[in-house]
Amino acid sequence: MTSEMRLLLARHGHATSGPDHRWTADDPLTELGHVQAQELGQHVAGLAARPDRIVSSTALRSLDTARACAAALDLPIATDARLIEFGSGAPTPYTLAEMFETQPYDDIWHHDDPGHDGEPIGAFHRRVADAIEDIWADGGAPLVVTHGGTTNAILRWALGIPPEQPDQFGFSLPNASLTSVALRIDRHGRRRTWVERVGDVRFLTRVTAI
Repeated sequence: MTSEMRLLLARHGHATSGPDHRWTADDPLTELGHVQAQELGQHVAGLAARPDRIVSSTALRSLDTARACAAALDLPIATDARLIEFGSGAPTPYTLAEMFETQPYDDIWHHDDPGHDGEPIGAFHRRVADAIEDIWADGGAPLVVTHGGTTNAILRWALGIPPEQPDQFGFSLPNASLTSVALRIDRHGRRRTWVERVGDVRFLTRVTAI
């Protein structure tokens, strides 16, 4: 396992279609989402410390975003199904409007609370942690293109929060936003984490949150 790494975590671009929309893993980016993805790609390509590989969720909205970044960086895309969003193993039974009305996001989720596809949130946190451990072990400077919930799960992992701990906080992550985390192993063999920026959208001409 590498002793030092900087993870760039990108949320996918805009991919919804109004209050009657039902999320599925096959949702493509909207026209605006493609613009956001291109702006994200241009931004990461201009960084002094550019990513040297790209890993994406298998959901289409993430792959669409990763493709724009890959074109800007001239890099291939690896995929990992473990990075898919919580509840995205099956199409949501709720429209976007119903989700906000019937599933309050201010609830505290415990590890055994399931999503609509039956996966408990603790299992979601565990699979994301397993995926990012493997990405970290591969070294380099990866750009990981995923979802809002997945990025929150990665931040939990980076901060050393076990999957069994309640999901009692969250980070605001707009579409096509960029989060940066630096990790290293100190001289005593302990992992040290710096969260450098969260949900950065300074490079986008239009910001969306859903």
